[in-house]
Amino acid sequence: MATSSTRSSRKFAPGANDAPAATSDAPSLAGQTVVGNELSGRTWHIAYFSILAVALVLRLVWPELRPMHHDEGVNGHFLLNLMRGGVFRYDPSNYHGPTLYYFTLPLAYAAEKAGGLSTWVVRLVPVVFGMGTVWLGLSLRRYVGAVGALAAGVLLAVSPGHVFFSRYFIHEMMFVFFTLGVVVAALRFYETGGEARGNREAETAEGWGALRQGGAAGSQVSEVGGAGRRENELALGGGVSLASVGLIAATLLAAYRPDQLKVWLPVAALCLSGLLALLWLYDGARTVYLALGAVSAGLLFATKETAFISAGVLFIAWALTVAWVWLCRRAGWTRAPEPKRKKGKDKRAPQPETAGAGAPNLVERFGGWGHVAPLLVAAACVFLFVNVVYYSSFFTNQKGVMDSLEAFKIWGKTGGSGFHGYKWHKYVAWLRDEETPLVALAALGALLSLWMTRRRFPLFAAQWGFGLLAAYSLIPYKTPWLVLSMLVPFALAGGYAIDRLYRRGAGWRGVSLVVLSGCLAVMLYQTYQVNFVHYDDDTYPYVYAHTRRSFHELIAEAERVAERAGGVEWREKASFNIAVENQEYWPLPWYLRDWKRIGYIGRITQTSDDMILIKDTQAADLEAMLGDRYQRVGGTYDLRPGVKLALYARKELVR
Repeated sequence: MATSSTRSSRKFAPGANDAPAATSDAPSLAGQTVVGNELSGRTWHIAYFSILAVALVLRLVWPELRPMHHDEGVNGHFLLNLMRGGVFRYDPSNYHGPTLYYFTLPLAYAAEKAGGLSTWVVRLVPVVFGMGTVWLGLSLRRYVGAVGALAAGVLLAVSPGHVFFSRYFIHEMMFVFFTLGVVVAALRFYETGGEARGNREAETAEGWGALRQGGAAGSQVSEVGGAGRRENELALGGGVSLASVGLIAATLLAAYRPDQLKVWLPVAALCLSGLLALLWLYDGARTVYLALGAVSAGLLFATKETAFISAGVLFIAWALTVAWVWLCRRAGWTRAPEPKRKKGKDKRAPQPETAGAGAPNLVERFGGWGHVAPLLVAAACVFLFVNVVYYSSFFTNQKGVMDSLEAFKIWGKTGGSGFHGYKWHKYVAWLRDEETPLVALAALGALLSLWMTRRRFPLFAAQWGFGLLAAYSLIPYKTPWLVLSMLVPFALAGGYAIDRLYRRGAGWRGVSLVVLSGCLAVMLYQTYQVNFVHYDDDTYPYVYAHTRRSFHELIAEAERVAERAGGVEWREKASFNIAVENQEYWPLPWYLRDWKRIGYIGRITQTSDDMILIKDTQAADLEAMLGDRYQRVGGTYDLRPGVKLALYARKELVR
C-alpha cells in the first residue's frame, strides 16, 4: 500500500515488479523500492511455484535416510511423553522451549492413531517451517525487487544448511521462521501506517474545506467532528489498554490457579477476542500485522533462549541502517531519485521524502505517542500471553513461567563455557566450507546497499546477517545449526545483489543470471553431498556428532532377534537390556518407543533378557560375567564419533 505522500495514478499490472513503497522521512526499513516491469506476471508465477517445488522436493526426498541425531532422539522422547502421558515440563538447564513439541503434537497423535508414527512424520514439521521461510523470503519483492525476491527464495531453497536442518527434528527451523515472521509483520505494519496517517490527513483537509466554505458554521462542525474523533480515539485506546492488561491478568491467574481454570480461561478468551476487536476498531485492518508480529515474537522466545540475541541484532541492524542513511543524506553522498509522473499531473504535488530519520518521525507516522501507546501495550501483552501459555504447558506447569526467565541466566553461563567451545572464527570457517556462494552474494549485496543508501531494507538485511555472525562468533559456545539464523538475511542481501546486476541493463541481465546459476550449481552439489551422500560424515560442518548410518543395521538386527524371541507380538514379549553407561544410547529410545520390555540399566548385571546392548569396550566384562549363554550379533556398530556399540543375544536366538 502507498502512503499519502506517494500515491499516484500510475497503475501496476499484476506482473509489475513492485508497487510504490513507503518513503517518508520516518526511519523505515523500506526506503524506496525499485519499480519496474521487467518480469511479467506469468514469468513471476512460474518462477515462484518452481522455487517452492524445488524446495519441497529437496526436503521431502528420503526423509528417513539419515538416522536421528541424539538431539532429535531426546526431542522425540519429550514428544512421546507429551503425547502419551500428557506431560511436558520445561527444563531451562538442558533443553529448549516447548513450541516444537506442541506444534508436532497434532500430527504425531493422528499418525500414531493411524499406526503410522515414524521419523518421517515428526521431521515433517521442520519441513513445513522450512518451506514457510522460503515463502516469506519470496514475499519480500517490494524490498529487494522481483528478481531479488526470486533469487533470495531459490538461494534458501537449495542452501545446504537450510535443506539439512529442514530435515532435522530440532527447534532451529521454527526459530528462523518466527524471526523472519517478526520482520515481515513489522514491514507490513509500517507500510500500512502511512495509509492510516493519510486517512487522518484527509479528514483534516475536509474539515478545513468546510471552514472555508461555511464560515463559522463550518468551523463549528469541524470542531465538533474533530472533538468527537478525539474522544472516540481516547475511548478506544483506553479499551485496548484495559483489555490487554485484563488478558495478562487472566492468563497468569489461569496458570497459577489451576483449580479455577473454568473461571479464568473463559475470561482470558473473552479479553483476547475483545482486544483483537478493539484493535481493529482503533487502528484498522493493519493491526492484523501488529498481532502477527507480537505472536511471532512470543513464539520466537518460546522456541529458543537465544531469541534475545536475534532480537538484539535486529534492533542494532535497524538503528545502524537509520544512522547510515541519515549520515549519507546529511553529507550529500546520495540523493533520492525523482519519482516518475504521468503527463499532465500537477508538478507541485508533494514528492517522496527520503532524507532524515528520527524516532519522532516514526512515531508521528503512526499518529503520535498518544495513538501509539495503546498499540505498544497491546503488542507487549499478546507477546506475554503467548509465552505464558507455552511455558506453563497450557496452564499445567506454572513453574515453567519463572523457569523461562531463569533460562537466560543459565544459557548466559553456557554461552561462556568451554562446552562446544571453539575459536571466534569457527562460524566463518563453517560458512566458507558450506555456504561460500551465499555469503559472497550477501557481501556484494551489503556493498551495493551501502552505495545505494536509499535501499534501506537490503542494508538492514546485510547488517542483520553479518551482525548475527559477529554476535555468535564472540560467544565461545558454537554449534553449526546456529548458522541457520544467518542464512535468511544472507539470502535476502544476496538476492538484492542479483537484482541490482539484473537492472543495470540488457547486457548485465545475462551476467546476473550466469552468476546466480553458478552459485546455485555449487550449492546444489553441496546440498546433494551433505544431505544424501555424506550425511553422517563429520568432516562436513553440518554433520555434527551425528548418528552413523550403521545404526539402522543395529535396529534391524535387534528387531530380527526380537521377532524370534516374541513371535507375532515380539514388541510386547521380547526383552532388551540396555547396559550402556553414561546414556550413550540416544536416539535408541525413539526407535524402541513401542517395545514394552526394555530397561536402561546403565551397567552390566546378571540377566536373562533376550538381548543386551553394551559399549564395545564392555565386551570382555560381559563375556566374563555371562559366559557362553550370549552370543555377539554382527560386528561393531558405530553410534557416533567415539561411541561403538555391540549387540549380544541369547545363543538360541542367534542364527
